[in-house]
Amino acid sequence: MFYLILFLFLVVCGGLAALTILNFSTQVHLVIFSWRSPDLPIGMWLLMAFFLGAFLLYLVSVASAWSDRREIKRLRKSVTALRQQLLAATPPAGHVTPPTSQPPVSYSNVMPMPSTAPPEQFMPPNYSAPHEFREGTP
Repeated sequence: MFYLILFLFLVVCGGLAALTILNFSTQVHLVIFSWRSPDLPIGMWLLMAFFLGAFLLYLVSVASAWSDRREIKRLRKSVTALRQQLLAATPPAGHVTPPTSQPPVSYSNVMPMPSTAPPEQFMPPNYSAPHEFREGTP
């Protein structure tokens, strides 16, 4: 990934250098509203536009990093407070809690998978099949 970014950076810089060198002989001026800029080569205008864009990108990223830094500081304070709450709620290492008297877990009420037990196991003891399913009835 580093080499790809380096390659793209060199291609962009090389293209910018070629545009600058090839366009240094032509002098132009810009008119912005009523202000007229001094005559400068097109290559110089290209360089200034490139560096102005890079500077603006830097300013945006600094503003974003500043916001992220404040968020990280707030989250670190929150983590510290939560750790202190956890330490306060945890009993000391030498303290042993007595076992609780809970009834043992009974698995007799758990219904097994249909493919693992015969169907008779699922029917209640006093179950009688409906009239149309009884054997020997017309």
